[in-house]
Amino acid sequence: MTPGKPDLTSCDTEPIHEIGSVQPFGALLAVDEEALIASHASENIDKYLDVEASDVLGKPLADLIGESACQGLLQRQLEPRAPHLLRPWFFSVPSRSSNLERIECLPHRYGGKIIIEMLQLDEGHADVWQKDLLRQNIISQLMNTDSLSGLSTVSASLIREITGFDRVMVYRFAEDGHGEVIAEATNRPDSFMGLHYPASDIPEPARRHFTLNLIRAISDINAVPSPIVTRDGQKADSTSGQPLDLTFSKLRAVAPVHIEYLNNMGVGASMSISLVSNDELWGLVACHHYSPHHLSSSALRFCEMLGGTVSTLLQNLQNTELLRRSITAERTAFDLEMTARSNADLHQVVTEYADSLMRLVDANSMIFNVAGKQLEFGMVPDGDLSFRALSSDLQDGVAVTGHLSSMVDLTSEQIKFASGAGYLELSEDGDDYLVVLREQYEHQISWAGKPEKVEVIGEDGVERLSPRGSFALWRQERLGRSKPFSSIDREVLRIMRRALFALNSLNRERAAVQAQKQAEENQARLRMTLMEAARKSSMGELAGALAHEVNQPLAAVSNYVNACRQELQNYDIDVPDSITELIDLAVDEASRAADLVRRLRNFISTGELIKEPTDLNLVILQAAEFGVVADESDSAIALENCLDTSLGPVLLDPVQIGQVVLNLVRNSVEAMKGRQGTITLTSLREANNIVVSIADTGPGVAADASEMLFEPFHSSTTSGMGIGLSLCRSIVEAHDGRIWLEPGTGGADIRFSLPAR
Repeated sequence: MTPGKPDLTSCDTEPIHEIGSVQPFGALLAVDEEALIASHASENIDKYLDVEASDVLGKPLADLIGESACQGLLQRQLEPRAPHLLRPWFFSVPSRSSNLERIECLPHRYGGKIIIEMLQLDEGHADVWQKDLLRQNIISQLMNTDSLSGLSTVSASLIREITGFDRVMVYRFAEDGHGEVIAEATNRPDSFMGLHYPASDIPEPARRHFTLNLIRAISDINAVPSPIVTRDGQKADSTSGQPLDLTFSKLRAVAPVHIEYLNNMGVGASMSISLVSNDELWGLVACHHYSPHHLSSSALRFCEMLGGTVSTLLQNLQNTELLRRSITAERTAFDLEMTARSNADLHQVVTEYADSLMRLVDANSMIFNVAGKQLEFGMVPDGDLSFRALSSDLQDGVAVTGHLSSMVDLTSEQIKFASGAGYLELSEDGDDYLVVLREQYEHQISWAGKPEKVEVIGEDGVERLSPRGSFALWRQERLGRSKPFSSIDREVLRIMRRALFALNSLNRERAAVQAQKQAEENQARLRMTLMEAARKSSMGELAGALAHEVNQPLAAVSNYVNACRQELQNYDIDVPDSITELIDLAVDEASRAADLVRRLRNFISTGELIKEPTDLNLVILQAAEFGVVADESDSAIALENCLDTSLGPVLLDPVQIGQVVLNLVRNSVEAMKGRQGTITLTSLREANNIVVSIADTGPGVAADASEMLFEPFHSSTTSGMGIGLSLCRSIVEAHDGRIWLEPGTGGADIRFSLPAR
């Protein structure tokens, strides 16, 4: 790289797993997985194998540690687990004094290599804290805590007591990646309790290693590391052609940036224990010593076990809280679904449960937008708000943010009531949604120094990013943000979204079915209108043709009768008065029949009615008597009069209504042809209508014919064209009435109603 050229490479991309060195309190040997030939070794390997690194490389593993030890190693479980735990293995090799020297090592298989890390063997008796009784007491203290604060405090005290570190802190990661010290045990006069550390203090590669390895110990920050060399003498770091992947190495050397960071804090040794909950890095137990501080292998293993126990208890606490709130959310969702499934409007249901829904996620307001209708609850800020930007962060239909103004343009007044938001997508097209809003959470964060890296120029003239040099207390007022949404909040929102999405989908399906039904009804109505128009057109044409054909013989009959009268006079025949009266009646009836045909034609063609106050009972009697008298069969049909004489005049067209009664009576006569029977005529007042009934004692109407009884060209008798009852319906409906077949009366009972005015 050319000196002086800026290189602001972030430590977020630093390949610390290929650092190419180990800490000097142990040594490393790597062999090819298949050939078992040494490919890498730390330069201090001679302290353990009594052989220089240059003499180790290229030799079979069995020659270096013995055939028996080699076979024992290959029989072990060498694949790393997630997370990878300390699993020591011991073997013995001859020393310079010809005695066998016992070596503790941590072997694992990774990246096509078997990596053997050799440690300084513990000397002397086990520490007092390793006694069973004390271990049981430690576990008992942890198990008796039922809160996050209590568990963190006990954990910090126990680990400091076991390890002797000057300061032990429990460090929790926030949603945005920065950390906060929530518990501390220390012998120092200063305290880090409550301090926040920026996310950049622990770059992404380090977080990955914390997840894969539960414990990381650095005995001496400034100790000179031992390089790992390859067979061609190169250092096996990321710049070489044969880097060695130390992802699961416990002896991995310390990155220069981290050394600088710890020196800036005045720390001489450190240890971290990963706290993992539900497979995610929840936090760390961070241990600091202000001078070099070496822990035995057994102490490290105990701390690792203790960290695993704390992680399990921590996970139980989180899962208990998750279960409690999830049960509450599921109960609310169930109640909401039961209410909505009783066909209640979804907007009404959400209104009823709005307070419960907001309380579930500690929201102060809520916006529900479904089917183009928006409801607002609580302290929703004034003005139009668009939450579309949140849809890009959707996970399982839910997106959350504690800093809404970074995604949506908000005024300072709107930010007060909408600093954070949870967005629930309630339809596949994204048109329907629910948003819960959290108000601004004004609070002060105490940072351990300004959360900034600084740009420095090294001795080589290259500019780079340096870790913070100051850890003096620095307070920051945080505005424009809400309380962050936790993973439990997101789970509660997911439960809410599942229920509301299902209900909205059901409502949409119902609306689609209703729209389809309405469309079908409209189509059927249009079809009936067209059929009615066609019927009237056909009836009009038929009526015109019939009127023309009938009026001609009626006119001829009238002319012939008048001609007969004239001929009798011409022959001076003395015509009796009774004959003259009959001739006059014949001419009058022919004229009346012609007028009836004309008016029926006009009604069918144009719907013309000539209404006048009329004695309805008289019209009924005249038409019924004419219908019975005109019958040429030998039937004995009797008329029974049940007409209400108190009706008074009714506004109607007497000719048209007479035609209705005549048609109905003629149908009854036809049905009872060849037998005795009775036709009962009834009129009565029902509320604002007058109901007329023409009932007979005939065989009645067949069930399969009743539905089409009043349709044109569907005859109810054995003869005729089937337009009589259709014409009756048209006349009655033109009078603002209706006509129907009364069911269950034995014979046929057809009734029609007319307005009583």
